[in-house]
Amino acid sequence: MSILAFLSYVIITSITPGPSNILMMNESRRFGFVGSWKFNSGILLGFAVLGLISGLFTTILYDWIPIAEPYLKLAGAAYLLYIAWQIGFQNKNPSKSSNSTQSSLLTGFLVQILNVKSILFFLTVMSAFILPFNHNYKSVALYLAIAILLGWLALLLWSGFGSLFKEVFSKHDKPFRIIMVLLLIYSAISIFI
Repeated sequence: MSILAFLSYVIITSITPGPSNILMMNESRRFGFVGSWKFNSGILLGFAVLGLISGLFTTILYDWIPIAEPYLKLAGAAYLLYIAWQIGFQNKNPSKSSNSTQSSLLTGFLVQILNVKSILFFLTVMSAFILPFNHNYKSVALYLAIAILLGWLALLLWSGFGSLFKEVFSKHDKPFRIIMVLLLIYSAISIFI
């Protein structure tokens, strides 16, 4: 296995916009880095659990991945478009202001577990970079741990970005949400590219 190809894929895929990155940035924009910690911790925990589950199932069901992938892509695109809808039309009802309601650890965890971009990320890491070259559990665990750690760093970077630019994003809430919606739509389309 080419370590450079593995690291390039993991870093580039982790840092590009996806539902978790965007939601962590949005939560940090609303409540600051520390104020969004419960939700963000849920996403980080969900990412690790998803990585472990994906690693286990991919190792066991390696030959079935090509059959399941088209269905996962469709589900993922639909999920991303749903999140885009939620961000694009939040605060339309003033009596239900989402700016004052913080998301929970469980919400973050569930968002991440259902995040098909992350599922496809781990399936690709396992099927293209790890399993064709390494079948012993220590190697699989090591490479999964590296992928999870780099994914966490990218998620935290997006969260820090949201917190750092909180004032700018608050002043320009509508354009910010439009950009977030467009990035999510792009993420949904990029699943098929």
